Amino acid sequence: MKRTIFILTALICLPFMINAQKVEVTPFGGYVFGGTMQGNTADAHINGNAQYGGIISIAVSRVVDFDLLYNRSDTKAQLNYFSVGGIIPLSQEIPISINYMHIGFTKNFRVNPAVSPFIGFNLGACVFYPKETYSDSWFFSMGINAGAKVYFSKRVGLRLQAQGLVPIQGTAFSMFVGTGGSGSSVSVYSTLFQFGFTGGLIFRLGHIQ
Repeated sequence: MKRTIFILTALICLPFMINAQKVEVTPFGGYVFGGTMQGNTADAHINGNAQYGGIISIAVSRVVDFDLLYNRSDTKAQLNYFSVGGIIPLSQEIPISINYMHIGFTKNFRVNPAVSPFIGFNLGACVFYPKETYSDSWFFSMGINAGAKVYFSKRVGLRLQAQGLVPIQGTAFSMFVGTGGSGSSVSVYSTLFQFGFTGGLIFRLGHIQ
């Protein structure tokens, strides 16, 4: 599955990279707050911890970027199993690595050549990788972010942002037919919202206007 995701990402990005006049590479670090993912028979409380990764932003137009995002946090999860009598907490915390691999778009709002607020949306895959005997778990995932880019020169800047990342635990599809008409709907759900902040240096490549 990992190989398939990487191949698909490369194929999607190839035409953008060929035609791009400007590319921004941003390694980043920050902090993500804790949260709880609930299941049918257990839940897992994810501790807050440091996060790090990188973003490659390929200019599609003067104000829109196509993004490749990798985000990772190495933390611990407290597992709690449900029983008839209540909750039986697992006495051991499980070291876990959470990895998001996303593609998306960023809309830039250029205040002046040195400052550019932005908002963005991305989606892709997330893997929860326990570092002990448990098997890893894959999810579809999506994210939102907002912040500002501050450029010190034409080639170097600073990206500051708040972000939310969501692993999708399930989807639902429904249809209805009645005297008033018919219709259908698709919904997704998740019990975990990972909110955090990051900051990183921007390195600009290519032609800078």
